[in-house]
Amino acid sequence: MAQAAASGDSGGNRRFVYVVASVAALGGLLFGYDTGVISGALLFIKDDFQLNPFLEGFIVSSLLLGAVIGAGVSGALSDRLGRRTIILVSAIIFAVGAIGAGLAPNVTTLIFFRILLGLGVGSASALVPSYISESAPTDVRGSLSTLFQLAITIGILLAYLVNAAFATVGDWRWPVGLAVIPALILFVGMYFLPDTPRWLVSKGREEEARRVLRRTRSEEEAERELNDIRRVEEEEEEQAGYRELLAPWVRPMLVVGIGLAVFQQFVGINTVIYYAPTIIKSTGLEDVASVLATVGIGVVNVLMTVVAILIIDRVGRKPLLLVGLAGMVISLGILGGAFAFSSLSGIISWVTLIGLMLYIASFAVSFGPLLWVMLPEIFPLNARGSGTGLSALSNWVANFIVAQAFLPLVGLIGRSAVFWILAGICIIAALFVYFMVPETRGRSLEQIEADLRGDREATATT
Repeated sequence: MAQAAASGDSGGNRRFVYVVASVAALGGLLFGYDTGVISGALLFIKDDFQLNPFLEGFIVSSLLLGAVIGAGVSGALSDRLGRRTIILVSAIIFAVGAIGAGLAPNVTTLIFFRILLGLGVGSASALVPSYISESAPTDVRGSLSTLFQLAITIGILLAYLVNAAFATVGDWRWPVGLAVIPALILFVGMYFLPDTPRWLVSKGREEEARRVLRRTRSEEEAERELNDIRRVEEEEEEQAGYRELLAPWVRPMLVVGIGLAVFQQFVGINTVIYYAPTIIKSTGLEDVASVLATVGIGVVNVLMTVVAILIIDRVGRKPLLLVGLAGMVISLGILGGAFAFSSLSGIISWVTLIGLMLYIASFAVSFGPLLWVMLPEIFPLNARGSGTGLSALSNWVANFIVAQAFLPLVGLIGRSAVFWILAGICIIAALFVYFMVPETRGRSLEQIEADLRGDREATATT
């Protein structure tokens, strides 16, 4: 009877953690919107500013430069100042960047504010997953962490829809500037939320951590989790931040984190996100039709991310990654074949669109959400912000390389060869996942850390 009551209390308390995760995930929506909106807007920015190919590519990749800086700096800052504080700063950056980019009178100003937006995007990618993961109970951590990726996909879809709405009048300024609205909602929402209990304990604020835990767990669960956090904090002693990442027991997970982050980009996802309208237009569709076709891709992205949310805590991380990579290999093979037979002009548009949708579906159910779920899980408490930040930085560097290299490679060796190379990278990524990546489903963050340390006794008693 007492156990049932406790369970009921816990279930009631869980409502608050869903609010916490949903508000924080707005950082993912801004992430997705600001990366996706440029794909359709670029078709019309070219007409306003008379862009050459270099400037066209740099408008896209300038956001990535800012993201590299934001991801690299924000992780260590959040270990010192808290996840919540830096997310609030990121929301302000998002708002200023959106307004500035939407009003930009020339290319230089637009690029400057795209870099500023990138600072917010990079910070969100490093911090929101950690904030959600550290706030969530173990049994729903995977599903709640996946909300970040769901928000990214919704942001991308929203960007596609807004682009489509303004495509008939050729306006790119409103789509770019409207990102200020979710930025303000994120700031207001985060202002009223607490910092994570794990960060509070690391700063000696145990009573605050206890109050936060009791809002999302039963009293018994809160005390048990607080003891686990306290024990791990004591074991970490003086090491913190980037120094902790260099500890021998952490280095293998640093390799895993950076490897997952780099492969997530090298499998080619942002060739689809950034250049989907350009790819589809090359098959013979007009500008407006190309933008509309990307809306279908965005819908598939959202729906398959929802599927991932529903099954991630039942199926596990590694199986989903491996199945998704297999789907990406097949779809990239289809895309390469479609462009190899480009003389079939009527059919190729549909084959290309089907291949793109299958690719997006495979990515959205696997690598898309799972990177952001696993990064906070595999790093120890005192280096979680730094480890996630460094991995996110690697992700954005890889993103920049792919964005810059895609169009020149297409010109050099052709679309078919590029897509087949990406398929080969997916196969290498699958081998990396199979042999290097640990399964973290159903284990608390403290249990995962105990295993990393090789602390069998601690693992056995938790």
